[in-house]
Amino acid sequence: MSKQEGVEQRQIVLHIAPTPFFADRGCHIRIRNEVEALRPYPYRLIVCTYHHGNDVEGMDIRRIPAVPGYTKLDAGYSPFRFLADFFLFFLVLKTTWQEQPALFHCHLHEGALIGWAVKLCLFWRKIKVLMDMQGSLSGELAAYKAFDSLSFLLSVFRAIEGVTCRLPDFFFCSSQQSCQVLEKEFQVPRDKILLLQDVVPDAIFAVAPASRNNRLQDLVPPDKQVILYTGSLLPGKGVQHILQAMELLCAQREDLFFVLVGYPLQDAEQYIRQHQLERFCLLPGQSAYCDLADWLALGDLALEPKEADSGEASGKLLHYMAAGLPVVCFATENNRKILGEAGCYAPSSDGQGLVTGIQDALTDMDLARRKGEEGRALVRGQYSSAAVGGLLHDVYSRFIHPSSRTSA
Repeated sequence: MSKQEGVEQRQIVLHIAPTPFFADRGCHIRIRNEVEALRPYPYRLIVCTYHHGNDVEGMDIRRIPAVPGYTKLDAGYSPFRFLADFFLFFLVLKTTWQEQPALFHCHLHEGALIGWAVKLCLFWRKIKVLMDMQGSLSGELAAYKAFDSLSFLLSVFRAIEGVTCRLPDFFFCSSQQSCQVLEKEFQVPRDKILLLQDVVPDAIFAVAPASRNNRLQDLVPPDKQVILYTGSLLPGKGVQHILQAMELLCAQREDLFFVLVGYPLQDAEQYIRQHQLERFCLLPGQSAYCDLADWLALGDLALEPKEADSGEASGKLLHYMAAGLPVVCFATENNRKILGEAGCYAPSSDGQGLVTGIQDALTDMDLARRKGEEGRALVRGQYSSAAVGGLLHDVYSRFIHPSSRTSA
């Protein structure tokens, strides 16, 4: 072992995750996969997060004290998060004092603010702050309709977002749109931004679409084509468009079955009952991330109904592609950037658009399957654990050992 490698093995990177990690949803899956992608490299990784959520085997997770009344695991706004972030600041401060990390890898805007505040308190340590940006803060709040009755608050959060995006030393962005927001709206220099799409575990690449040869096969009718969605069942994720499309399609044809894997269930269940769609749909609720490959194997088509407003990327899209599933989605900039010609694009960003996109794909399934395999090939080279782990290591090394950095 070289002297340089011995030094690197002592380096600690502290991930700041202002969320109830881990809860089997997109933001959490990104954090988990990034940490696991770095396992081959000489870092000790610590995750500081909220009091609730599931532990992950092999990960060093530190939690804040319990916030009474805060049990929400799904995405979206919660007033309890302000108190949780207050506690998280002190947890990060304590952990930094004890462990002396070389870097903060801060997830979401709140994580960047906390990291910057702790850096300021311990200014003599000159800790670098890297921000993992998964979308626009104000755009996400608007998508979740968090302040519909108090719209002026969105302007306040927009201003906070602008300040936050001037604090970190470097940015990882989950989508091309987030990169553009930083560069064009907040004047962040391009050399401080890296597009880092979500990681796809190796097991997903082994999925055979519509194989239905696993323990979940009895959950879907064998004589129907399965339309699959995996993710949060929230308006901000576009699920209302799927429900509308399901209602329209199932009034016309009997050969379709929708599987919507995710939570919370209340609104989706109510819609399905009101429109008598129970025999056309399965809502299994929250599912463990380790079971995702089995769910993907049930699908003939996959849906990504997210609109462009929030600026978020789509981890589910990459997983669909890695599994070789044809993807019906809206023609957003992010979707076109990732899928290219491998996408099955809806003509409009609404339920009727999804109906047309689904019908077009089902009409020529041979073409749809070829597009699915094209998508798998696109993802394999750029979004595997090895590819993303290498990118993270390169950036970490740049800030931990700036004097040893070589030119590209």
